[in-house]
Amino acid sequence: MADKPTILIVDDEEDFCQTVSDILVHSGYHTVVRQNPVEALELMQVENVDLVLLDILMPQMDGRQVLTEIVQNHPEIPVIMITGQAYNVPVAIETAKKGSFSFLAKPIDLVQLRESVKQAIDSKRPKIVSQSIEEVMKDVGIVSASKAIEQIMGMAEKVAKTTVPVLITGESGVGKEVLARAIHKLSLRREKPFVSVDCGTLTETLLESELFGHVKGSFTGALTDKKGLFEIADGGSIFLDEIGNTTVTFQQKLLNVLNNSKVRRVGDTQEREVDVRVISATNKNLPELIEGGEFRDDLYYRLNKYDIHVPPLRNRIEDVPPLVRHLLAKACREHALQNHYFSPAALDLLTKQEWRGNVRELDSVVTKLAIFAEAEEIDVHTVAHALKAEFQPQRGTYQIDRRPLMDQVEEFEKKLITEALKANGGNQTRAAEQLGVERTNFVKKMRKHNLNKEDFN
Repeated sequence: MADKPTILIVDDEEDFCQTVSDILVHSGYHTVVRQNPVEALELMQVENVDLVLLDILMPQMDGRQVLTEIVQNHPEIPVIMITGQAYNVPVAIETAKKGSFSFLAKPIDLVQLRESVKQAIDSKRPKIVSQSIEEVMKDVGIVSASKAIEQIMGMAEKVAKTTVPVLITGESGVGKEVLARAIHKLSLRREKPFVSVDCGTLTETLLESELFGHVKGSFTGALTDKKGLFEIADGGSIFLDEIGNTTVTFQQKLLNVLNNSKVRRVGDTQEREVDVRVISATNKNLPELIEGGEFRDDLYYRLNKYDIHVPPLRNRIEDVPPLVRHLLAKACREHALQNHYFSPAALDLLTKQEWRGNVRELDSVVTKLAIFAEAEEIDVHTVAHALKAEFQPQRGTYQIDRRPLMDQVEEFEKKLITEALKANGGNQTRAAEQLGVERTNFVKKMRKHNLNKEDFN
């Protein structure tokens, strides 16, 4: 029985519960029935559940409220909503936006019930990792439905219990720093500082001062003594991002610190002991850099006591839908926007993209769409034009856009409007409809960007 998926049936009608339970048990599942939704929520706190079948209309508590509780506290558990009414499109859309997996109407079609249950069970993320990892993933923002990330988090938990240096490899934007934060939070150092530095954005002199500190007067601009990040991270962890971009001279100094667990501030003669767990990351092939004389082999072996490779997003496309939902909710929350959701077709289109900039690129596109969107639903046409506007200028190595977000949004909006006008021969009404924008608003945006319909006839 322990190997059988457990399905929790929550419905105030006893006969219905018994009928559905018999069907599912006959289909190879283990079922638990609760006619009181409050009791169902209490059960989920202490028992493992793989799927919930949830009635909408119940006297003790509305099913939509129960759904919200489940999504907040047990986001990995799929929920199939059930209603005694005929199929109600507005209610189905509402529950989908709240996070339900699917929607069934009574009387239940047996074939549809079995298919929906199988799909929901198959979609549930396997419980390979412990609850502590689940909590850390939620805390640092790791959202996944793939085996690859499950395995990586298992590796992270294993190495977090040690103090060995960790080297994280992978393309830009895959989430190497997020993984480093997860390792820190899973370790015994979690209550101590986690300090991050991008080695690729600083000159050798600035990087040395940033990491090791300096004393007053050691160089022009050193007006006071300054602690380095190694001292600040004492007892905790330091994340050295893009370690492959450092100079060989700096690498020697870093190696000395790692070997001796001591730092010497720039311009100082005194050494200070530090106890720091080092996690480094790179998007480069360090063995190739070693062969070319650009990276020290002794430092590589010192940093690479345990390596974790994060695959690109295009190799784990099952992560795209949950990531899109997470990033959209985050964008709406952070920018005080109305809640949006992607239509199934729009979500499917996003899933099929290559995402060469990985999660960072996906985040950028989703955020821009959230800010631009006026309708609650972001449909496939809006996404299609957004993707065309985003990728039309160039197709080469993905470059991070470091401009302020609103500057990117303004440019993105102008591209969207331009593409819509081109596609509709300058017809403002059709272009506005295509983008899901009110015509008056569309015309205002055209004026803001100095666009004239005559230019597109």
